Amino acid sequence: MNRPTGSFSTRLPVRLTAWVLWPIALSAAHAEEAPEPSTQMMRKVAVSVDAEPATNSYTASDSASATPLTLTLRDTPQSVTIFTGQRIEDQNLTSLREVLDNTAGIYSYAYDTERVVFTSRGFPIDTLLYDGIPAVDNFNTDSIAENIDTAPYQRVEIVRGATGLMTGAGNPAASVNLVRKHADSADFAANLDLTLGSWNDRRIEGDITAPLNLSGSVRARFVGAYQERDSYQDLYHGERTVFYGIVDADLTPDTLLSVGFDYQDDTPTGVTWGSFPLFHSDGSAADWPRSVTTAADWTYWNRRTQSVFAELKRAFANGWTLQGSLTWRKYDEDLELFYMFDFPDAVTGEGLQPWPYRSDGKIDEKALSLQASGPFMLFGRQHELVIGYNGSKADYSGHEFDDLDAEWPPVSNFFEWDGSYPHPNFDTGGYTVTDIDARQNGAYVAARLVLADPLKLIAGARYATWDTEHFYLYDSPDVTFHDKYEKTIAYAGLIFDVSRDFSLFASYTGIFKPQTARDVNLKYLDPIEGRSFEVGIKGEHLDGLLNTSLTFFRTDQSNVAAPLFDPETGDPVLLPDLTQASYPIDGTESRGFELEIAGQISTGWNASLGWSQYRIEDAYGNDVRTYIPRSTVRGFTTWTPQGLQALTIGGGINWQSDSHTLVPSPDGNATQKQSDVTLVSLMARYSFTPAISLQINGENLLDKKFYVLDEYGNSYYGVPIRCSASLSWKF
Repeated sequence: MNRPTGSFSTRLPVRLTAWVLWPIALSAAHAEEAPEPSTQMMRKVAVSVDAEPATNSYTASDSASATPLTLTLRDTPQSVTIFTGQRIEDQNLTSLREVLDNTAGIYSYAYDTERVVFTSRGFPIDTLLYDGIPAVDNFNTDSIAENIDTAPYQRVEIVRGATGLMTGAGNPAASVNLVRKHADSADFAANLDLTLGSWNDRRIEGDITAPLNLSGSVRARFVGAYQERDSYQDLYHGERTVFYGIVDADLTPDTLLSVGFDYQDDTPTGVTWGSFPLFHSDGSAADWPRSVTTAADWTYWNRRTQSVFAELKRAFANGWTLQGSLTWRKYDEDLELFYMFDFPDAVTGEGLQPWPYRSDGKIDEKALSLQASGPFMLFGRQHELVIGYNGSKADYSGHEFDDLDAEWPPVSNFFEWDGSYPHPNFDTGGYTVTDIDARQNGAYVAARLVLADPLKLIAGARYATWDTEHFYLYDSPDVTFHDKYEKTIAYAGLIFDVSRDFSLFASYTGIFKPQTARDVNLKYLDPIEGRSFEVGIKGEHLDGLLNTSLTFFRTDQSNVAAPLFDPETGDPVLLPDLTQASYPIDGTESRGFELEIAGQISTGWNASLGWSQYRIEDAYGNDVRTYIPRSTVRGFTTWTPQGLQALTIGGGINWQSDSHTLVPSPDGNATQKQSDVTLVSLMARYSFTPAISLQINGENLLDKKFYVLDEYGNSYYGVPIRCSASLSWKF
């Protein structure tokens, strides 16, 4: 085992109660007077929100996540998956991890209960956007946060492959764009959901839209959720509070102002740090129950994110749109953890060594975005152009706290572990470990050129700069380093319509990403550089209600970080802060294909099916990152029978191929294998009235027991069979 890189409260929080009751009282005073949505307001909603099809399909009409241009999925020369509000509801997906675990071509693994890594095409996903605006993420992993709640978002858009035009830096894995909900109705509307699930999982979620004046030109939307849950892992208890609010105001018939805030607070206890030992001290394999944990009963990992944002959009008579946004985001975490290492005796259960730890961290980010887009005429044809800028400044700081006693009693019999361990005497002052000031700026231009009736070219470039001052105690206690990079990243895509329903496409994207991995000399590795190619065919059917795509991709990279192991002992090479040293791999190549079908196949029948397969190798043809399955299938469908519209039934299958990795053992590293995994899910929803419905969801219904592997040997068990029941009330 490597060193690590209750019950529902009967009281409803006062803030959530006020959140629910205030708009109801406000709307009651004007319920009889509420007008129909004005033409002015509906124009503004069209500007601010890319609408999903009115049929509640599993697809959307367009997206601006791959490029700054708003394009149909057929005209987007990359792989795009969209989780609409309908699919999120049907599968009861309440967190970003649940969404991505059901996304074609994406696989996740975790170092412990709180640190999750998402991968696509063999690379970690570290690019997160809010309404198309890049955002920095927390510093727990090199991937985006898994705990983001889905309640504030209209849909989630995932673009597989590099998105250099949107973000400048980023792995050629995928980017995730969270599209916020807006106050898109001048009529009062509300929704309340109550959910009960396995392991005391209990959740309340509300969503309210209300006009703030008689004309409906100023509207507000408030979303909130509160959740408490235990886990199949012993000791764990999670609590989450979510608030989101936005006001959309039509300042003029052509100008929309949106101002909002969001807040999420996660306070889990009984959390793990790293994983459990896979072997006994005599080398025999340990076969633990899925409830096994190495957490102490006093451990916690609190995370809080809050942001305020404002956006102004102006539409002009010539079809051009000008928009700008400001965002301030703050992230705080505070944690006390407990780690065990070595291997327990097969008879006595003794022999594990303790290691308590405490730290905190903060991120303060400010971001500005400006963009102008619209049509222009050239050589007798109409084309589209977008010009923009976005920049951000982020300040990171982290502290650690010593245990003043500095002597830790041994762990007793692990076979009888119940989390009881003396609470350390942590220092209350702490000391600075990390201090980083990071600035990013990017200016971009892109055009969609109609070269001929069936042929379109999307071309653009982004000039980006990175300026970082960073202090890290374990690099050098007296030195602040200064890194500065600048790069122009090119993008090109070609789309050829071969018929009414199908188009061929090809695209090229440059890759450039500064990284934080360090070698044995504590030197940061040079930025990752490379290029990504995609070719394929896309289809748009049934007036846009169904989208299909087949994509073949290839990504070439240099300076890719890989974990370093001692060639004689097989042990990981650790740096002074006990993180693992890395070395650069040149000539890394990932290639494969992705097939996806999503949308409404016929009236009452929604479906999504994705199949991804790839290989990733180094310059010598050796497989790398073998802990990630090379093939995945993600499928889900629902059906509402004709003549029985009150009933919806559905189900899905998530399948992944076999994988393997090296794990620590008393005799050095051993190879751990996981065979292919098939997970089956079912759902059913019945509407008693147009306003009240009950939905049942079940996952891993075959109760498959399997390991989830990672690169450091922190293997853990996947989630067993679980079920939930949700009562929804719309009014």
